[in-house]
Amino acid sequence: MSKFSTLQVDDTIINKYLFYKNLYINRKYSSKKKTIKKIDHYQWWLLKQKQRKSFFILKEEKPIFISTSDHFKFKNYRFIYSGLISCLPETNLFDLLKAIKIQNNYLDAQKNKYCFISIDIDNKVLMHHWKYFGYSPLTNKNAFYNGIKKILSISNNYDIFYKKI
Repeated sequence: MSKFSTLQVDDTIINKYLFYKNLYINRKYSSKKKTIKKIDHYQWWLLKQKQRKSFFILKEEKPIFISTSDHFKFKNYRFIYSGLISCLPETNLFDLLKAIKIQNNYLDAQKNKYCFISIDIDNKVLMHHWKYFGYSPLTNKNAFYNGIKKILSISNNYDIFYKKI
């Protein structure tokens, strides 16, 4: 059986992080499809990365995913916007679901927050698995819908899901 573990992301991997972000598998389902330029990545890293909590998900001590969670406040609520970045050009369903489970263990330890994820409607695999991790669809009838869509710049080809932690 494979051994999975985690490792905090730090400033020493700034270029590796960019390499992973620019992998086709990540751009395919990202809202930003273009390759990220180094200067843009460095600016983001210096200005925004500190608001993000990221850790590697390792399989047999090799990185397979980076779990990301952006923590922010909106009115009197605390939110987390969570995502995964693949460290491999291809992955398998088992590793993906294991990574999501590890990520959710971290998220579920956060208290009194709302966690959001967005999934490209063309991502058939993830569009069928959000419910197994306790998420519900965020519809336009929900009080958070317009604010979350605007703050996170989520386009219409993504569905948004959330859970109260």
